[in-house]
Amino acid sequence: MKRSRIACAAVLTLALAPLGAGTASAARRAQGPPPPPKATGGKKVTTVAQGVPTPTQFAFGRGTVFVAGAGAEDGSAPGGIYTLAGGRATRVKGSPRMVFGLAFSGGTLYASSGPTIVAARGWNGKTFSGGFKTIFTGPKGFTGFNGIAIGPDGLIYAGVSMAEKGDSKKVDAPFAQSIVTLTTDGRDLRSYATGLRQPWMLTFAPGADTPLATALGQENLGRKQPPDYVIAPADGDDYGFPSCNWSKPAACADFARPLSLLPAHSSPMGIGVIGQKVYLALFTGTGRGPQVVSVPLAGGDKTTPLLNGFAAPVVALGTNGGWVYAGDVTGAIYRVKG
Repeated sequence: MKRSRIACAAVLTLALAPLGAGTASAARRAQGPPPPPKATGGKKVTTVAQGVPTPTQFAFGRGTVFVAGAGAEDGSAPGGIYTLAGGRATRVKGSPRMVFGLAFSGGTLYASSGPTIVAARGWNGKTFSGGFKTIFTGPKGFTGFNGIAIGPDGLIYAGVSMAEKGDSKKVDAPFAQSIVTLTTDGRDLRSYATGLRQPWMLTFAPGADTPLATALGQENLGRKQPPDYVIAPADGDDYGFPSCNWSKPAACADFARPLSLLPAHSSPMGIGVIGQKVYLALFTGTGRGPQVVSVPLAGGDKTTPLLNGFAAPVVALGTNGGWVYAGDVTGAIYRVKG
């Protein structure tokens, strides 16, 4: 599977269709649930739930684990927002049919769905009493949002989806190839960090005032170049894409440097933090198939495996209360101590 097919959030489910939720659901009915991945050091891995069509991001609030689902491309299962309890995933009534990013803050759940962001208030354990309301819709030509996070400044931070022709060149589209911010009532959309081919998921480390984000490098330079990376951008940082892609570090001297460089095409997706470790879901992995690994919060390129042996590519990752949650494209959600 080429990563160009997951380059745009609007076609993510097409990219995952060969291993997507609809196909996986039929396989599970015939063969039973997939085995959980294996954790390093003998840590116990628990299957929290199954049945989230292409899980992409987690949010935690009011004692509930929420999961964004992009949905099955073949239409056999809608996406949306799911809750996990009792070994089951339950779709929240009224949620969008395709969700990529989730963030919970101040009693409100925010979700990105293509070019829109919706907000839901009044969670009672089963539904949102205030329903879902669209707070922002992108301008004409806007490619849409990937993951989102709420900063300590109260702003929504979001990665902008890659345009169809943006694998190796600059794209002329609103806010293309950037991380943006906007207020929680959908005002004042602005660029925060630029020069990013495909910023994917975001999070904030406890006490940090700048986000962490995963970023996907271009695909047309062979198997060993360029690296993917994790960034810790400050306001106004320019990462230099397309003139800088870190295949030739000398070309990047005038641009912001990533926190961690990752093996080419390892495909970092979800991201979370526990203590001094940044946990990453690697869709393709570093040579052992899909993985969850960690890199140092202080920076550096060393990856330390946590989970190996996924039955399918892993996309979603979140951290909460010392636990690492991960979701693969079979629709299964796993949990392990970080």
